[in-house]
Amino acid sequence: MSKRLKIEKSSKKNKWNLLKVEDSFIDKDVLLSPHIEIFSNEKINIEGCYKVLEYTDCYLKLKLKQGQLILQGNGFDILLFERKLITVKGKISSVEFCI
Repeated sequence: MSKRLKIEKSSKKNKWNLLKVEDSFIDKDVLLSPHIEIFSNEKINIEGCYKVLEYTDCYLKLKLKQGQLILQGNGFDILLFERKLITVKGKISSVEFCI
């Protein structure tokens, strides 16, 4: 008669959670603050936009978590605005942060 080996399964580890905000070496304010990507002077993506305060063809004022972001230029068109992500297309001449 052979003996049966009892194999214990180890608990599953979450291998995809590589970086926790609490344990990271990066300041958590950096991870939670707005993320802005500017593509030349023609397109801008902003993650962390709560509200569009003013919007014209040449002026855009956005509410962020802390303060506001003002874009000036011409031909502005909002391509996307969902879940705090906004994408604006147009000729951007200036970007200003207001606290």
